Amino acid sequence: MKTITKALYLLTVLIAFNGCGGNGKTGNIKVDGIQSKVQKVLSGNEIELKNGLKVQILGIKPTEHTKDYLEKQVKGETVIVIADSRQKQFIKSYKTKVKTYVKLKGEKYCISGKLLLNGTADLRQTAVHDSLEHFKAYPNIGGGRPPMSQTELLTYMKPATFMVYCQNEGLGTGFFINDNGLALTNNHVYDGSQNAVICFFGDDGKLDATNYRKINRVLYTVRTGEKERIDFTVFQVQLDNGEKVRYMPLIKQHARDGEKIAKIGCPLGTSLCDFQPGTLSHYNEGYFTHNIPTNHGDSGGPIVNFKGEVIGVNQSIDFNDVIREQAKGIAYGVDAVLIRQVLDENNIQYGR
Repeated sequence: MKTITKALYLLTVLIAFNGCGGNGKTGNIKVDGIQSKVQKVLSGNEIELKNGLKVQILGIKPTEHTKDYLEKQVKGETVIVIADSRQKQFIKSYKTKVKTYVKLKGEKYCISGKLLLNGTADLRQTAVHDSLEHFKAYPNIGGGRPPMSQTELLTYMKPATFMVYCQNEGLGTGFFINDNGLALTNNHVYDGSQNAVICFFGDDGKLDATNYRKINRVLYTVRTGEKERIDFTVFQVQLDNGEKVRYMPLIKQHARDGEKIAKIGCPLGTSLCDFQPGTLSHYNEGYFTHNIPTNHGDSGGPIVNFKGEVIGVNQSIDFNDVIREQAKGIAYGVDAVLIRQVLDENNIQYGR
């Protein structure tokens, strides 16, 4: 299994750096190198160019998440078509359909490779011959996920994040850490003592009250005290038969003080997916401070770096005890490295 997993990772990376080539002339228009604006998104892995060419993007499985990405990040942009040697090399007319890789003009990574590396798409193992050959020219590949833009990060985070509704009408935010429904939030949001459900966000960023799942059971929960800042619950969401969910991996090593980070949360009373960027301020023992604007309802939500790795769980806000106002710019997160250690010690299987 480890060999298969490693091979799939290599295919993911090599698709990102895909090269091209081949022969077999059947028309007078060379597919490789065609440039045009994306006029329409047809599905989660198909686009139509302004010149009339329809392109099925190799290497990714089409989903609503990949379609959303193409709509927001690729539509209207100029792309370069990259042919695979086992597919068409020449066409008679642009009014046809081809299977190729596609790259945004001026970018290093192919679209399919970028979606695979940041976890938005799943690998479709078809026609990766040229990528495999090209991979040999990149012996030092392996630096992990490429950084994302803010809009890419929001698109990536949204399907893995949800609102937690408790029986006592308390609420907060939570997120998945594997595709089988394992999730995290704060203990003060949900401690397992009452019934609760989670609600997903719709494509418009608003909570969809009709799309909910029950919380099945709590696997681990801890709250060390109001001033200790270590406050989280690991729980299992009851998914439909065969259902898989998007999730975000926990970081393996601490991010650096001053690094760009971001959060998604559900500020109380808005029922909206609220995305805010910021900066990691300082690590402490088991928690860290950050300057992301945070409100009640954001508790339990993910704080990630710009590679989409979870660095912590949004935990609390400081208040001025004299005037009882929110202390601007002082918020806390539970350290994801600590959470990884707890999961490992308790043999709880999470996404890697």
